[in-house]
Amino acid sequence: MAEQSYNSSSSPLPETVMCNHSVDYKWTAYTVVYSLVFILGLLGNAGALYVFCKLSVKNRLSTIILINLAVSDLVFVLTLPVRVGFYLRELWAGSGGSGTSAGLPPHTQRDMDVLDLACRASTYLFYISMYCCIYFLTALSVCRYLVLSGRLSYHNLVYCRRVRLLCLGIWVFVVGGTGSYIAALGGFNVAATGCFEPSTHETWSFLYQVNLLVLVVGFAMPLVLVLLCYALMIRHILRAQSGRRARDVALVCLVLLVFLMCFLPYHIQRTLHLEYVHRADVPCEVKAKLQQSVVVTMCFAAANSCLDPLIFLFVGNGFMRVVREILQAWGFRDWPWRKGSYSANTGNLSCEGAATPPMQPIQLPLMPAQPLIPAQPLMPAQPLMPAQPQGTELSDSSDRTSL
Repeated sequence: MAEQSYNSSSSPLPETVMCNHSVDYKWTAYTVVYSLVFILGLLGNAGALYVFCKLSVKNRLSTIILINLAVSDLVFVLTLPVRVGFYLRELWAGSGGSGTSAGLPPHTQRDMDVLDLACRASTYLFYISMYCCIYFLTALSVCRYLVLSGRLSYHNLVYCRRVRLLCLGIWVFVVGGTGSYIAALGGFNVAATGCFEPSTHETWSFLYQVNLLVLVVGFAMPLVLVLLCYALMIRHILRAQSGRRARDVALVCLVLLVFLMCFLPYHIQRTLHLEYVHRADVPCEVKAKLQQSVVVTMCFAAANSCLDPLIFLFVGNGFMRVVREILQAWGFRDWPWRKGSYSANTGNLSCEGAATPPMQPIQLPLMPAQPLIPAQPLMPAQPLMPAQPQGTELSDSSDRTSL
């Protein structure tokens, strides 16, 4: 069974399809970019989860979605060392998978089994992370529009329960769909094409058919929904006279940047790649360009894990306040931003029934600092001024006693 996982009985791609061109550039590019994404993504998303754990109120619509978004990013980030390790081995070996160059030992059957398992696991988690991220950003966009339009100002507890069920449904749908896809895909012929590359006509045909379905359900439909929500949001933002207009516009731009820069090029290139690379009538020069575009779009897709933590700064209720408190506890006293600039007045996102302003804990210490209130009863002493007859009686009596 293990032998069959990497020596497939299906018809292999002929030499006219598999053009011989150098791929050393992609090992270098992947190694450098994925290493940076691993460091920045791990720090950003793990730090975000730590901040979310410090929040006094975690039951908010946006917080629930953002926590799931950070977890989905960490799922991908934690698989990057496996990919970097494989790319470094291929880079040092100098040839696709033989391992005989640069003093590296050749791949044994056990090595092939381990590589096949690593390819399956990293590919599986990559797609889980990507499409969970797409769906969570879509859910966040819908919730932000409903909050901005005032449709989530009541029955917040009910909506929060629905959002939790929605996030759970996203995980189940993506994990189940991706699992069936990887199981039907079969093993990767690591010895022939390297990791993450199909090696048979049947595999390419299956991937192309699945890609069309995933392209519509996993990307096109969420993108249309996000564009619709943000078009309606911008209309509300332009009409509103709120000081949060700049933050809302920045959030719209940031989410659209993630979709249009990280996900859109990847899905376009993947469709073209699956359509033309395995065909024998396509020149090798075109295939080489497509292979180079794979590297660029994959690097942009991976950069999504570094951009998502920026969304937490604009959406997370009390996120910047907790970050400021943590930094001040670590000795960073001179915070450059004023305290109220990033505290979102989004009490209608609360899951605790009535709206609760997030800045209340900061205003509570100011309540005792009002000593002038008990001094106000001294003011009614002024009406005693016109009570001069009493004063005259006292003066008369004093005069009589003096007499």
